[in-house]
Parts: sequence; C-alpha cells; structure tokens
Amino acid sequence: MEMDRYDVRAGLNFDEGWMESLRASLAFTDYKHDEVEYFEDGDSHVGTTYANEGFEGRVSLKRRSMGSWAGVYGLQLSEAEFSAVGEEAFIPLSDISSLGVFGVERYDGGSFFAEVGFRIELGEVATGSCVSEENAFSVSGNLLYDLTESSNVGFVVSRSQRSPSVEELYSNISQVSCERDPSDESLVLHAATGLFEIGDANLASETANNIELTYRLTSELLNGEISAYHNQIDDYITLALSSETMAQWMAMDATFSGIEAKLALRLTEQENFAVTGVIFGDAVRAEFDAGGNVPRIPASKAGVRVKMFSDDWSINISATRFMEQDNVGNFEVPTDAYTAVSFNAEHSWPMAKGIYLNLFARGDNLLDEEVRHHGSFTKNYAPGAGRSIKIGFQVNY
Repeated sequence: MEMDRYDVRAGLNFDEGWMESLRASLAFTDYKHDEVEYFEDGDSHVGTTYANEGFEGRVSLKRRSMGSWAGVYGLQLSEAEFSAVGEEAFIPLSDISSLGVFGVERYDGGSFFAEVGFRIELGEVATGSCVSEENAFSVSGNLLYDLTESSNVGFVVSRSQRSPSVEELYSNISQVSCERDPSDESLVLHAATGLFEIGDANLASETANNIELTYRLTSELLNGEISAYHNQIDDYITLALSSETMAQWMAMDATFSGIEAKLALRLTEQENFAVTGVIFGDAVRAEFDAGGNVPRIPASKAGVRVKMFSDDWSINISATRFMEQDNVGNFEVPTDAYTAVSFNAEHSWPMAKGIYLNLFARGDNLLDEEVRHHGSFTKNYAPGAGRSIKIGFQVNY
C-alpha cells in the first residue's frame, strides 16, 4: 500500500461583527494498493491494483450567538478518481464528485435544548457513457428537555437522503451500455464477499424518515439510557441474493424498528478502588414493505460488564449473549446463538515525566465458542476468531 496525503488548515477569529470564526481545510490524497497473489511454487504476481486520487475541501462559518441561539454554516466539496485494474476488478474507472451545503442552529434554554440542521448535496458518479447525478436533501430536528437535575428526555426526527455509491451503481456494469453483460462468463467475482455482484446504473437516492425517543438518567450511583427508534426508508439500497453466488444491488422500501438500552451502577467505592457494573442490550427488526426480511441484520444481544479500577490499574470482565438470528433474507441461513466472554486488565507505572509504562492482558472468546457474524457475507465458511489471549506492554508519552 502507498498513500500520500497533504493537508492544509486555516482559521480566522473575529472580535466584532456577526461572524465569530471562519475555518477552512483542504486535503489531497493519492492512494494505491496492490493485492498480491501467491502460488505453491513460490511465484507471485499482482492480481488487482486499486487506486483513489482526489481532494476534499471544507469551509465552515460560525456566526456570533444571538441570545440563546448559535449557528454554524458551511460548504464541502470533494472530487476523486477511483480505479480497479486486474483480475478481480469488477468496478470500472469512475469519477466521483460532490458539492454540499450545510447548516446547524442550536438553542440553549438551560433546561431545554433544541437543534435543527440541514444538508443539501449535489453528487455525480460517472464512468464511460454512464452518469449518475443525484441531489440529496437532509433535515433533522432534536429536542432535549431536563425532567429533573438527573434525568432528561430527547426526541429526534429527521429526513435524510443518501445517493448510491459507485459499487452500487457500476459493479459488473458495462461502461458502454450501462447494463450488465448478458454473458455470465464476463462477470468478475468480488473475493471479499464470494459473490458476483451486479450494480444498477439507474438507482436513485434512498430517503429515510426517522423518529427516535431517548430517556437518560444520571446520578452518582446510577447512569442509564434507553432509546427506541422507527425508520421508514424509501428506496432502501441493498445487495439482494438471487442465488448462492449471484447478488443484485436494488432498491426496495423497508422499515427498521429497534430499541437499545444501557444501565451502569456504581457497585462499591473504596479509598483505593471502585467497582461498576453495566447491563446492556439492543434489538432491531427490519422488513421490506413488500414482504420479507432485510438481509444481514445483526442478531439481538444482551450482556453484562464489570469493571474494577483505580488510578493506575483496571480490570474489565464482560459476557455478551448474541441471540439466534432466524429472521433471514432470501438464500440466507439462520445464525446460531453464542456467548462471548472477554476480559481486559491493565496496569500503568510512571517512568519519567510524562512517560508511562502500561502492561496489559486481554482475552477474547474465552469459552472458545463457534462465532458466526450474521452481518457477514462469508459467515457460512469463515467463522469469527476462537479463543485468544494477548499479553504485552506499551510506552505512552
């Protein structure tokens, strides 16, 4: 891999007038990596070369506060040339550009906080005679109200749009006809997923309408948070399996609903150390409006974590139960439940002014369970790692 990156940043602060500050950044990136294939006789050659060259610029203006209101507005511009050349190249050379305008206004009323933001983005992805031009508009509002000194409730509503990516548009697509070659022999396998992925040059932006409600509790002994959300996504872009080895990028309306929660309790606090316990969990249900399950949705999980710590040492032990996932999409198979147990222990010693020696021991999947990540394309033949224990040290300065 080779990457050259150059960054320039600048800023101005104003003592008077309606502008409080102005910030600007510009980054140039030239990235390339070769995927090398090795053979039993010891020979090797570059199979595929990926390259991405372009720039990204951003300017943001912070206006001076007016009463309880403050705001930031800005402009963002990016342009890149993406290419993949070689045996596994299934995406043609593409030019990708976008221009975005954004703004955020915040209101701080003490016990009441509000925020509203927007983003308008003009995007283009072009390859050969194929050009995808999509405009995306997103807007969101956030309300936070303090019920008591130790608790608050939050409400978020948003409408967001996302333009299709180059992979979703042009995977195994002809630069001339902007369609898939009718012959399967011309298709190139995506080695990372083990699939022949077919793009759709006519994909439009997906639009998500989201609602989320959150309750938080904070005190010296107890911290907790629970959130519930509901997302209605029009033209949700997904990679749908049509067989065990073929997949098509397509857009379908979908609905996501979920809940996540975390509760942390200070179990004990002594002069030299403290002990805290955390209970956490989350679950999500995702279905297409026309029927069927959205593929590769992670399984629900619940867990507990205990942490003992002082100023110079800490011990973390956690156990997480990943439930069975049997709400599967087409050509998916259910994923069995498993329990992941892990620990992390650290001790730090000062060696000199500002320099610390940190010893650590870490263990993952201590029960040596067979781990299958349902969100992985390759879970059927590539399980997660088994039991592992690492012991080492770091010098921090």
